Amino acid sequence: MKEEMTHHYKPFEIERGKIKTFAKVLGLKNSNYYSQEEAQRQGYRDVVAPPTFPTVIEYTNDHDLYQFFDRLQLHPEKVLHGEQSYEYYEEICAGDTISATLTVERIEEKRNMTFYYLKTMYCNQFNELTVICMTTLIKMP
Repeated sequence: MKEEMTHHYKPFEIERGKIKTFAKVLGLKNSNYYSQEEAQRQGYRDVVAPPTFPTVIEYTNDHDLYQFFDRLQLHPEKVLHGEQSYEYYEEICAGDTISATLTVERIEEKRNMTFYYLKTMYCNQFNELTVICMTTLIKMP
């Protein structure tokens, strides 16, 4: 049962183009999201990923979040996104390879709904913790 409650994303190479597209979609103007030269001038290794970029890893990964849903017998049309928070430790930059592991911390039943409390830990190619993401998903009846 413990293995069912853990999901390992495939290591994901962070591409400049994905960062730029994500920043553009969000309407972000910070040049560190677009210009390698500017990011390096500011002391970063390369173009920097915006704060909520880990969602790209979850949904465009070869081992995406929906595969985990299948294992838990969750149907996306019956799942609400309840809450999400991030703790940042290291920047994610273009060229990084990010590995991530999602764990179901607990499950609660409330008013005919099931609440899944998830924790995802993201590490870079140096085995440094970059981000911890806490998510609440709600399965509707």
